[in-house]
Order: sequence, then C-alpha cells, then structure tokens
Amino acid sequence: MPPLVRPPSLVLAGLDPLAGELAAHLHLGGRSFTRLASDAPAARRALGRAETAIVAAGPDTPAEIDRIATACAQRRARQPLRLILVSDREPASAPPAPPAQARLRIETHGIEEAAARALLTRWPLHAGLDPLFGQAAHLLVAGWAPPARALILQALRLMHYGGPTPVLTIASDAPERDRANFLAAHPQAEAIARLRFVTPEDPVAADTPPVTTAHVCLEDAAAGLALAERLAATIAERQRVAPPIHLEVGALEPRGGLDAWDGQLHPYSYRRVACHPEVLLDGRGDELARTIHAHYRDSIAAQGRDPDLAPAGRTWEALDDAYRRASRHQADHLWAKLALSDCRALPEELVETFTFSPLEVERLAEIEHDRWAADRRLAGWTHGPQRDDRRRHHPQLVPYAELSEPMKDLDRFAVRLAPVLLARYGRGLVRMLIVGLPEPEPPVPPTRALARLAEEVLERLVARYPDRSLVLAATLAGAASRAIVRRGIEAFGAGLFLLAERPLGETLAAQPDAAARRDLLGLVAQAERRIALPDPDALAAWFAERAEIELRIGAPAPNPAAKGVRIDLARGCVAWGFEY
Repeated sequence: MPPLVRPPSLVLAGLDPLAGELAAHLHLGGRSFTRLASDAPAARRALGRAETAIVAAGPDTPAEIDRIATACAQRRARQPLRLILVSDREPASAPPAPPAQARLRIETHGIEEAAARALLTRWPLHAGLDPLFGQAAHLLVAGWAPPARALILQALRLMHYGGPTPVLTIASDAPERDRANFLAAHPQAEAIARLRFVTPEDPVAADTPPVTTAHVCLEDAAAGLALAERLAATIAERQRVAPPIHLEVGALEPRGGLDAWDGQLHPYSYRRVACHPEVLLDGRGDELARTIHAHYRDSIAAQGRDPDLAPAGRTWEALDDAYRRASRHQADHLWAKLALSDCRALPEELVETFTFSPLEVERLAEIEHDRWAADRRLAGWTHGPQRDDRRRHHPQLVPYAELSEPMKDLDRFAVRLAPVLLARYGRGLVRMLIVGLPEPEPPVPPTRALARLAEEVLERLVARYPDRSLVLAATLAGAASRAIVRRGIEAFGAGLFLLAERPLGETLAAQPDAAARRDLLGLVAQAERRIALPDPDALAAWFAERAEIELRIGAPAPNPAAKGVRIDLARGCVAWGFEY
C-alpha cells in the first residue's frame, strides 16, 4: 500500500497573469499547492484543509475573498486561514474580512515594496561609501519602471548616516514633470534628502558628491543595459568613480561567468526577488522586524498589560500591516547604524557582551530620530504643536537638537536596545579591526615568503584582538595585496573594504593578463564596501584616519608614529610598530 500523502496546505487563487506568475515561482521554490479555479466542491474542500491561501489581486479580488470566506465558514481547523493578498503595489492597509467572518487573517504583500526592501538589504546604501570618512550617500535611479518608485521611497527611509546631506538623483526623459508628480505625492521628500531630477544624458553635476550606487529601471531590459553602460561611462569620466549599477532585467536570465563580469553591473529581477516562496510565505527578511515586535509585546506585558488588547501589540500574525511596516523600517535601518559604528553582527556565540559608548549613543540617537522623522514625513505627517492623528500632526517633527531631553531619551533608548534586539535575533555585535594594506612601491610579486610572513601577521593580529572582527582595506591593484586579502578571507574570515582611487575599469585594464583580472574580479565580488576615493590625496588620508593598523610591504610607513606592521622581504621578517 503506498504511503499516505498529505494534501498541500497551500492554495492559490486569482486571475492570470499574476496568478500564473506566482504559480511559476512556487514551482521553482519546490512548493506544492492547489490552484483554485472555481467555487466547486473540490475547491471548498481544499480550503478546508489549507493553512495558507495566496490571492493574486485583480478586479475580482473582493468577490474572490468573499468566495474564500464562504468556503471557509465551516473550517474545522483551529487556526484561521492565512490569506496573503499579493499585488504589484502594497495597499495602505489590508481589506477588512467579509462580514461572514469566515476566520480569515488577511495580510498584504506588495511586490515592489518587498523587492525594494530585499534589494536595499542585499546592497545597502553604505556598501558604496564610508560615512565615517565624511562621505554622503548618493543614489541614482534611472527610469520609472518598477521597482523605481519603491526603491526611492525605501532609500529615503534608510539614507541617514549623519554628516553631509544625502542626495537622490532621478534620471528620466521628463524630469520637470516627474519632479512635480513626485512632490505632489510626497511633498516633504525634500526635507529628507537633496532631490535632483535630471535627464539620463546629464546625470551628475560639479556640485554633487560622487554617485555611490545606481539602479536602472526601464521596461526594456536591452535599453536598460545600454543606459547603464552610458551612465557608467559618464560617471567615470566626470566623477572618476565606478559605483555599482544594479539593472532590472525582468524575465531575462543573465548568463556568463566571472570573465564576462565588469565588476560594476549587477543584473536582477525584482519580481523573482519578491515572489520567492521564502519571502512570500516564510517571512525571509522579516526576522529582525519580528524580533523587534516580540520585544515590544514583552515590554507591554512587563507593564502588567495584555499586549493582545493593544492594536500595536498583537502577535505578528494578527498585526495590522501598518504596524508591521513600522517594525520593518526600524529593522532595515539597524544595519546603517552598525555601519556608523564600525560594527558587524555575528552569531551570538562568537562574541562577548556589547554596549555602545555614550558618544556613539548620542550620534546614533540623532540618526534614529532622522529615520523616524523621514518615515513619518513620507506617510504624510507634518509638524504641529499638538499630536493629531486624524490631521497627521506631530510635535516631534523637528530637528533632534530641538527635542526635549525626555524625547531624546526615547531615541537613545532605541539605540541602546539594538544589542538586545540582535541578541534575541541570535546575533551579537563586535567591533571591526580595520587593517589598511597600501600598495607596495615598487610592486612586488606574491611569493611564498610573502605568503608566510603575511600569514604570521594575520594570525598574530587575530590572537591580539580576539574581540574584534578583522577587516582588510585595499585597492586590490597589485597581486601581492590581493594574495594577502584572499588569505585573510579564507583563513581568518576577514571582511574586505575595496578602496577605489580610480574607476574599476582602469584597474582591470592595468592588470597584466586575464588571470590577474579574474583574480581581481573574484575579490571585488566579496567586498562588503566599495569606497570611492577619487581625490589625489584621499587614499592616504583614508589610511591615516580610518585604518587602525597599517600593514605595509617593504618601505616603512611615512609616519613613524603610526600603528603599523611592516613585512621586510629583504630580511625575511616582520617589524612591529606596537606591542602585539
């Protein structure tokens, strides 16, 4: 007798083409489901067994939800049916359950919004800059095809790093019209960042900081590729930088290996990102937001109140979408705060207890207030002497310096809470140990002697700083520095900051052969930061200001007082400039 097979606990409803697209993604993700094509008895039985229903939003959505509600009226399952309403753009709130109250728990999934969150988590804005070196975030979005608008709004929530005003450049064929339309929908956006609406032919100006990352969103992927290549050439010529350019390619499947990669262009499909079953069904990307909300529920319970009785305190599964979004935005910005404190999150068992210094708390509290204010402004709130939820007035929509001390304490508390939240998430904070690797002059080959001495240095540094996370910062222009970086990554789990003193294409062109170019590209792909330093003296200034230790090959450091290590190949030894 064949083993009993449990029927799928997932059903899919709605009209094509969106329902068909969702079905394809579920198949690719290895998920079994039943397609509801009618109100037949078989469909009703499937709903009686189901745990989750996905509904592709369309003109008949209200009727579809009513049909599902009617079919679920006699459900024997203890839990209500989870109904995920999928649409291109996320509505302000989930539609109310039908009057029949067929035990539905409705949540929404906006494809564009989910993709923007995932993309700016995978490639955060600070991946293209060093805010602690005084650099400003400058995002360039070319084209208005999805997910451009969602990317712009998510970036406005996340691009707060203190220091210079962030810049958001939007390139389109009708910049004046698009500016008017965007500001009509989001009139306070210019209070969040400097907005520039330009044509693709003139994307940067002399008074703008270097572009730190770009997204190209056109309906036609071939046209998008051509535009991305033109933008790359223009930015390299005018600003001497080569920021990552992320290209929306729709249904195309990018092909080619490392040899075909230029180290700058990153193709993606936003619909594949947002409709992956782990994102759509399992909440991938929401783990930290759920942790933040769980902590909030615990804080309500600690006050002797029942969190389930507060609209913002219900369980994540029963929570209104507006409250979910608030937790998501807070979680998404946490990684920017870590970038501003030279910290990274590692598995909790690998790190010790962590606290921010008072100076860090104050700096991060101001940035947390900026984040909160940006989120409110994008939701239509304005300043008012008294809070008025109906008119969306809030007295705290002022600069951080103008807040009362009790109000500042709320932001300080949110910052101090970050290590606790990460611990509940299974992560602990650890400070980086940034080691700069200046290129040797003259260049040296990656010999066995160099490898042995570099291994000795890295091993001793890791032993000397057991509570720090090693990060190697280098231009990767020479084979010797690449060999040290690769060993650091492979043997010691080091991170990599790529210091780009010139466009990457020029560094690639300067390599002696194809093998050296592949070697360079392989490391570029592993860099967690890509810091543009186009000014002639910027690289030396970065090493002096940001590298805690300099690891040099051959010549001693220009500043004998610098904390450094020198690999002396002539003598076959290491010279330490400090006690290790």
